[in-house]
Amino acid sequence: MIVNNASYQFKFFTVGLSLQLLIFALPSLAQSESVTSIASLPDQFVFQETFEPPGEPEPKSETVGAGSRDGLRCSENEQPIRPLMPKRNFGLTFQDHPPVFISLPKTSAQKVVLTFRDETGNYYERTFLPITASGGIVSFTQPKEKTPLTVGKNYEWSLVVVCGKTVQPDDPIFKGWVQRVAKTTKVDRELSQLTTIGQANWYAQRGYWYEMLMTIEKAKKAEPKNTQLK
Repeated sequence: MIVNNASYQFKFFTVGLSLQLLIFALPSLAQSESVTSIASLPDQFVFQETFEPPGEPEPKSETVGAGSRDGLRCSENEQPIRPLMPKRNFGLTFQDHPPVFISLPKTSAQKVVLTFRDETGNYYERTFLPITASGGIVSFTQPKEKTPLTVGKNYEWSLVVVCGKTVQPDDPIFKGWVQRVAKTTKVDRELSQLTTIGQANWYAQRGYWYEMLMTIEKAKKAEPKNTQLK
């Protein structure tokens, strides 16, 4: 199911190509009332921040987007962990097992717990995953053997950073919403005609947050010396 730009009302905001600018929890961006400096960049993403999910009502959640988080950490000596999500904490995906992205500074934590729940609040899948990298943008994905997300349904994910040997109530936890959309041959054809950055913009303009971040990470790996991507 494809989001029809003519059928939904969107509120647009501009996000620069720099991954740092994607972390909406950062005060410099969250508190900014002007996008002039961002818009002046030669490459930019216009991500549709608010929209009605196709076929389903907007998911309800008590959590708030990264734009208003203070960030959490395992100890006072560590920098805060930041989730990478739009302000309303919702995005579309074509993935049956979408990755969850966070900005993870160097940490003493060794694992996370990634959980998906359906809209009734019931567990869908829950997995312990090792932390294999820190000090930058990292992602966590459910293993392929786990139950894939159902097309057209909303799911709330939660990511707990386990600071000790077991999960504790005060461990950092981040949440967001995702809806899986069926991918069509028309979409594949459109994307095949675009560059990697063009694909990232395609995803951004249609609300596919998870694919946008995946594509930017792909571009970074393909062009490790590109300072703008970095």
